[in-house]
Amino acid sequence: MGELKTVQISEIRENPVALRTVNRENEDYLGLVASMQQKGFMGAITVRRRKDAETEDEFYELVDGLHRFSAAKDAGISEINVDIVDLDDDLVLEAQLMANIHKIETRPAEYTQQLKRILARNPLMTEAELAEKLGKSTTWIQSRLSLTKIDNEEIVALINEGKIGLANAYALAKLPAEEQAAFVDRAMTQPPDEFVPAVNSRVKEIRDAKRKGQDASTAEFQPVAHMRKMKDVKLELENPEVGPDLIKILGIKKPIEAFVLAVQWILHLDPKSVEIQEAEYNERQAKKEEAKKAAAVKRAKAAEEKAKAKAEYAAKKSSNAEAAAKGEELPFPDLDEDEEKKDSANQDETEASTEEVEESKE
Repeated sequence: MGELKTVQISEIRENPVALRTVNRENEDYLGLVASMQQKGFMGAITVRRRKDAETEDEFYELVDGLHRFSAAKDAGISEINVDIVDLDDDLVLEAQLMANIHKIETRPAEYTQQLKRILARNPLMTEAELAEKLGKSTTWIQSRLSLTKIDNEEIVALINEGKIGLANAYALAKLPAEEQAAFVDRAMTQPPDEFVPAVNSRVKEIRDAKRKGQDASTAEFQPVAHMRKMKDVKLELENPEVGPDLIKILGIKKPIEAFVLAVQWILHLDPKSVEIQEAEYNERQAKKEEAKKAAAVKRAKAAEEKAKAKAEYAAKKSSNAEAAAKGEELPFPDLDEDEEKKDSANQDETEASTEEVEESKE
């Protein structure tokens, strides 16, 4: 707690480095504005005293309470309560994170960016020291920071929107950047007890292939062990159906074989489960091949169109050169200007096409 005071809202400025952004179209935010319009501003936001470097005007800079501050302005409130604290730039970053650490609406990527800022400003600070400051475990810090390895904005958005759970997001970050997109669908649909082992298995494949000097992209299907849901195991225990069927199909006669089969079933490694995994694997591979073929066709078509355009340009340029040599009016006076515009458009198109091709490779 610092000095409590009521100040003009016009005396307060937003912090240029804020942990969260304000979505003014969010239903909860609009509700906050409506509530303030009815009942006024309650509580206090945290600020610190600052001086403008150019004008030397004194003002208050926001430390915590961006949503309430923005809502108060949108509600037309002129004065609000503030808690004035004395913090330097480093402590402000930590204070913002501490104030928001238990707010579920704070997005994972926002936590990660703030952690990066703190560590960047304190190069000698260890992850363990940062964890102690924030009252978190070192594992929590490491897991959050691992999200920086996901550089794909679309994947980051899915994590922030909660469409990819954090357990799956942390696993996804272990993969090379070029492979992450290929696992997105499973990250969104599979529970962690299935997705995490699948990623770990793929990471091991890549590591082993690199060690042997092989191409990891050509790895053959390998079933992934992952625990069956406890409710399914209990249900089978109470009313055995899968076990008897498997024993009959496989001709199991020895008790030890039946025991091994039961363990395999629990780990999704029994013949039927492996068959399902392989079918899903083959389906994903088929989709990847289709995407590659589509990308190849698109590249070929683009190359053909480019060659055609190049030939047309050469012919027009030749016509212009002949006309100029004869002192005649150029048949294509805007040729270079038009070509420059086309080059710009083609460059944008090429960049977009390249992104699609990379996605198809993944």
